[in-house]
Amino acid sequence: MGIAAVAASVALVIGAAVAMAVRTNADARLSGYEEVPAISTSGHGRFSAEIGGGRVRYTLRYDDLEGGDVLFAHIHFGRPATNGGVIAFLCGGGDKPACPASGTVRGVVDAEDVIGPADQGIAPGEFRELVRAIRNNAAYVNVHTEMYGTGEIRGNVIPS
Repeated sequence: MGIAAVAASVALVIGAAVAMAVRTNADARLSGYEEVPAISTSGHGRFSAEIGGGRVRYTLRYDDLEGGDVLFAHIHFGRPATNGGVIAFLCGGGDKPACPASGTVRGVVDAEDVIGPADQGIAPGEFRELVRAIRNNAAYVNVHTEMYGTGEIRGNVIPS
């Protein structure tokens, strides 16, 4: 391998490391109209996150859900107006607390929390893939209730 090829390889590795070290903020506004297919509900919510240091620190707030008990909330891998698999739990599964009926959930997602979706190219533990999905507008937050098991409110995660 020549000096130019080695230099290019080193530059790629350093560039990837720097990209992972950059802090990113992200937000999502959740409503039934973002569900696929859309749901008519008065439920609404907001997700905000700070991504950096190998972690996603998040706050999820939701209120006025109509579908009974909240089962769980996730980050999913999917572009706007498409459904995708679960990347990580925010509440109601994994090592996350139970979801409240309404209110606020705060927590941290790290590599141990990433569960997939393997059939979409994200293996358990691949935290970098979660970050890439968010930075490429390919992640959404979904709050699932008893009546709306596939999700009552949803919002596309937008990096800022």
